[in-house]
Amino acid sequence: MNKPNVLWSQKSKTIKFVIDIVNAKEETLKIDLSDSKLNFTAEGQASIESTQTFSFELEFHKKVDPLKYKVQVKERSIKLVIAKANDCEGEWGRICPTKHRWLKFDVDSVELTDEETIAARKLADARTRLEAQHGPIPEEAKIQQLSDMLNVDDISKDLEAAEKEMYDMMRNSYLTIYNGVVGVGYIYVFFVSILRLLIEPSVAQAIRGNYKSIGWLLKSCQHTVFLEILHSYFGLVKSPVLVTATQILGRAVVLFGVLDQEESLQTSLFAYVLMVAWSGIEVLRYPYYITQIYELFLPYLMWLRYNAWVIMYPLGIISELFLVYHGIQLTASSDRWSVHLPNYFNFSFNFSYYLCIHFVAIAIAGVSMMNYMKGQRIKAMKKLNRLNSMKEVYDCQVDLLKIRKKKSKSK
Repeated sequence: MNKPNVLWSQKSKTIKFVIDIVNAKEETLKIDLSDSKLNFTAEGQASIESTQTFSFELEFHKKVDPLKYKVQVKERSIKLVIAKANDCEGEWGRICPTKHRWLKFDVDSVELTDEETIAARKLADARTRLEAQHGPIPEEAKIQQLSDMLNVDDISKDLEAAEKEMYDMMRNSYLTIYNGVVGVGYIYVFFVSILRLLIEPSVAQAIRGNYKSIGWLLKSCQHTVFLEILHSYFGLVKSPVLVTATQILGRAVVLFGVLDQEESLQTSLFAYVLMVAWSGIEVLRYPYYITQIYELFLPYLMWLRYNAWVIMYPLGIISELFLVYHGIQLTASSDRWSVHLPNYFNFSFNFSYYLCIHFVAIAIAGVSMMNYMKGQRIKAMKKLNRLNSMKEVYDCQVDLLKIRKKKSKSK
């Protein structure tokens, strides 16, 4: 048995149901009514040549009078009017304790002001699932009753879903632009660093002039990357805030605190290797992040993302260690960024001592990061192999279907 669509409305003493059954047979109509429950059954037209039995059971929110009801069978519907119990007259907050998809409030049964009509049309245009009961604009004493009549839970869920969809769209758009811009910057740094080896008259000249040529762009990218700490803090990405901040600040110390301050280091081989290693990692990381935002699967990009680090990470760590090691000596002699006593804050800081700590931290964090990436690589390769196997099965199925289709045509 199918449940028909039912519209309901109420007055102070009665409840009215409009049951959507076409060409209902009056002799099949059965109404079993108690003071708290309604059982309804009737046969109606399902198509031009067949009939169908419709039924539903409804438990009332308050009591009704089972002896006072009227039924009117029409061509396209059945109207049922039930009297409320004497002690339950007045507006009901709801018709039944539980919600039913097939039962809806008849909005057309009440008089709406112009303001309410506009609001109702806007809700209908937005296709929200507002299933509510309301009458004319109430007086102060009836405002609470109106709140009870509205299906607030459904409206809240729809609004939350719309807000989440809007948030996801704005978040994805922003992260796409961010990852795209930073990724393009690192792509430029990486490929220009490689091309300089071919363009410059000698390899030594290409290496010595690389930082001076495009170091400004590497610094700009590193400045922009500080936003990733905020991304983690505000939940735009799932990365832990502390881990993200540690990685970014660690790079910033090497780039801004050591390499950018010492011209003698900028022309070294390790400065060149550092730029190639850092940009080489990011060239793959940021495009991969974009594919993850939109749940795209690019097997070659995924393979490079989890295999290129095997070369790039050791090169980058060794370069950082070399630059910091020489930075300790140069900073100690220049006394740069150090604070000595006495001073107003009674505070002292020796930057060269800090670089000694940073040197050890790079070595420890580097080994930890490579172990982490090793684990991620194992997981990624398993996933990649599984997806490739699934694709192979799919391709074989397509080939088999093509062969069978070709044979069926030849017959």
